[in-house]
Amino acid sequence: MRRLGPADYRVMPWKDGGGSTTELVIHPPGATLAGGFLWRVSMADVPGSGPFSAFPGVDRSLMLLSGSLELDHGPHGLQVLEGPYRPVTFSGDWTTRGRLLAGPCRDFNVMSARGLARHRLSVVRAPAALPVAPLLVVVCLEGAIEIAGQALGPWDLLEMRGGAEVLGMGVLAVVELS
Repeated sequence: MRRLGPADYRVMPWKDGGGSTTELVIHPPGATLAGGFLWRVSMADVPGSGPFSAFPGVDRSLMLLSGSLELDHGPHGLQVLEGPYRPVTFSGDWTTRGRLLAGPCRDFNVMSARGLARHRLSVVRAPAALPVAPLLVVVCLEGAIEIAGQALGPWDLLEMRGGAEVLGMGVLAVVELS
């Protein structure tokens, strides 16, 4: 089990230079976006409409934390994200353009290297039981919760194996990894 908080996260420029991302956790530790990562969890403030960085060979999940956004994947269709906590998935191979629908937004992003790792992003409202998975990354988005004796507040992260009971009241982003 590993607990991280905002002081542990890395802020870095987007691959295309259009903004910045807060990287919460990447595996293996020390890996980079240029290559070698199996999975990554991050948040980004999106200040304007524009292209998404391409990540060939990567599966992506995205959900809004605030704002509204349309993802245009060209021949692969549109996805409209209105309101928080509704995950969508898409391929990092696709040419994707984001269009803000009502000012800036903040998103939560999960990426996994296709064929090497798989992920599933969901939202859990506490109190609840976490899913059983080989590896979970749990991020407290709202409230105050406790998991396996670890107290988490907003933006605290817990990396753990298996499932567990979530005590308290709050909203969690739950990433199941295998």
